[in-house]
Amino acid sequence: MFKTIAYADIFDYPLTASEVNLWLIKGDSLAPVKKGYYYLPGREGLIALRRHRERFSQLKWPMAYRTAKILSFIPSVKLVAVTGALAMNNADKNDDIDLMIITAKNRLWLTRLLASILLFSHLRHGQKIYNKLCLNLWLDETNLAIKQRNLYIAHEICQARSVLDRDGTYQKFIKANLWYKQFLPNWKM
Repeated sequence: MFKTIAYADIFDYPLTASEVNLWLIKGDSLAPVKKGYYYLPGREGLIALRRHRERFSQLKWPMAYRTAKILSFIPSVKLVAVTGALAMNNADKNDDIDLMIITAKNRLWLTRLLASILLFSHLRHGQKIYNKLCLNLWLDETNLAIKQRNLYIAHEICQARSVLDRDGTYQKFIKANLWYKQFLPNWKM
């Protein structure tokens, strides 16, 4: 259980018992379940930080949903998913909103152009800015497998939260990346 808690600690994120089980890193053993949060010794302050970030995250979700609504007008958008800190409700006040977008076959660049035009005033240009959008991952529906394979990417795949899904694209994305089980065998959709 130590590896799992230590990994979450990198993101200042104490885990509940059910989260420890869900995000258990392969090879890590599960200790007896207790109530409350799991964190490294001396990091008790993370509980208050988590609650603080959960409040800021709740303020960011409406923008993620509005963005998905705007992008739904582009027929080639198959999936919009929130990634990063917001996906875990761990966003701070000044964090931007990270999004993954999956497009229809052979429509990635056209869709990216249209999305950039529609969302221009809301996009992050350069440095991280409060509540700006960061369209940081673009995929074509015919190539959903993420090539880089490590614990961080496995977490990003599993914690991505769909805010717009057409034609079961989210499930196709997960199915194309089942390698995540090499790192997170307990995670389920």
